[in-house]
Amino acid sequence: MRSPFRRRSGLAALALAAGTALSGAALAPSASAETVPAFSFAKCPALPSGADPTWWNCNVAIINGGTFTLGKLDQAITSPITLTYAVGFDPVTLEQKVIVGGFQADRMLVKPGIFGDPIFTAVYAKPEYAGFMDLQNGDVLLNLKVKVINPNLGSYCSIGSTGNPIKLHLIFGTTSPPPPNQPISGSTPVDVSTDPPVFKATMVDNSFAVPGSSGCGLGGSLNWLVNSQAGVPSAAGGNTAIFNQYVSYKPYTDL
Repeated sequence: MRSPFRRRSGLAALALAAGTALSGAALAPSASAETVPAFSFAKCPALPSGADPTWWNCNVAIINGGTFTLGKLDQAITSPITLTYAVGFDPVTLEQKVIVGGFQADRMLVKPGIFGDPIFTAVYAKPEYAGFMDLQNGDVLLNLKVKVINPNLGSYCSIGSTGNPIKLHLIFGTTSPPPPNQPISGSTPVDVSTDPPVFKATMVDNSFAVPGSSGCGLGGSLNWLVNSQAGVPSAAGGNTAIFNQYVSYKPYTDL
C-alpha cells in the first residue's frame, strides 16, 4: 500500500541553487510542451541508521536561471546549480529531517579579462554549499558561500564562508525587505511532467546580508580588493536572490 507520506512528500519535493520545499504550496495546472532538464539521483545521500525508507524521498533541484546580486556584483545564473538532498519524517515524532547529498555548480564569469584574456585577469564566481539547509513551512533556509576564482587570489578566496555564510531564506511569495530593496515575488510550483514528476517554480529572497571576503591572496592580503570590487560586506536590503528552478523526486523505496 502506498504510504500517505509518499504522496504528500512527492508534492512537497524541494524546488530550490541550491532547494525549495513545495509542501503546503498549491500546484498550478500543468504547462504544455515544457522542456525540462535531465535529472540524476546518483548523489542521493544514505539514510540515517534505522530510518524507514517508506518515509523518505530523494529530491533533485536544478536552478537554471535567475540572478544572484551580492553588493555590487549582479550575477546572472548562466549555468545550472544542482542540489540533491533527502527529506523525511520520523513516523512516531513526525519530526522532519533534511540531509544534503550533493551541491554542484560550475563557475560563472563575473568580469571579463583584460583584452579578452580568459585566464589570468578574468574573474569567475562559483556558488558553494556552506553546511546548512532546512525546510520551514514551505520556505527554504540555505547557507551558501561564493568562491571567487582568479589565479592572483589563490585557491581559498570566497565571499562568505562555512563559519560566516550567506544565509538565504527563500520563499515563493512576496518579500518584505529592508530598504533600499523593494518587495519582489516568486512563483508557486507548477507540475510540468508526471513521468518523471517534475515541478517548476521561482523562489526569492532580498532580505539577506552578505559578509565580506576571506582567504583572498596570501594570508588574506587581497580581501580588501575583493571587498572593494564586490561591495561587500553588504547589509540586508542591498542583495537579491532570484532562483528559477525545476525539481524532481524519487521515494527511497524506488531507489
